[in-house]
Amino acid sequence: MPSLILFDLDGTIVDPLLGITNCVRRVCREMDLVAPDQALIRTWIGFGMRESLGQIKGLEDPKRLEEALERYWDAYREDGVFEHELYPGVTNLLHRLKRQGHRVYIVSAKPGVFARRIAYQFDLSLIFDDIFGAELKGAWQPKAEVLARLRAQGTIWPGGILIGDRGDDMRAAKAHGLHAVGVTYGYGSREEL
Repeated sequence: MPSLILFDLDGTIVDPLLGITNCVRRVCREMDLVAPDQALIRTWIGFGMRESLGQIKGLEDPKRLEEALERYWDAYREDGVFEHELYPGVTNLLHRLKRQGHRVYIVSAKPGVFARRIAYQFDLSLIFDDIFGAELKGAWQPKAEVLARLRAQGTIWPGGILIGDRGDDMRAAKAHGLHAVGVTYGYGSREEL
């Protein structure tokens, strides 16, 4: 029986670590900041970039943080979106779900403009019924808030499945009557999931 299946993007469908790391390092070079190590950047995946960049020493001033965020999104637009890797087996899984008649969506904390571009570059756009993401300029929204908006407009309904790699994904699924499926190859730990 066809059902609703929602996928998180970063850490679930694609591995964004290289692209995000390179963009953060570029911003730090351009703004004469000490770049965080990759271990810290890994903890940012799945959360808002404004809040993440705000952890870098030298970006305490809101105006400077906004400048860093603008530089980050410029770098991401130019190079970062192209430095993602599709997880093995994902394409086959998505094609199979679509052939079975399921409604398949991406629901990402990443700005929607970039989530759509990433799906397009991996030739996945036609598989998904729609791709939802955050606003480019807004503050990070927990996945539960994104799902609340989608539920209010009738796009999602209780009883479907949300597949993700973070605790935020699992909490959001439960808050909206969805079955939560955690993947352990992403960025959240088993304990977090």
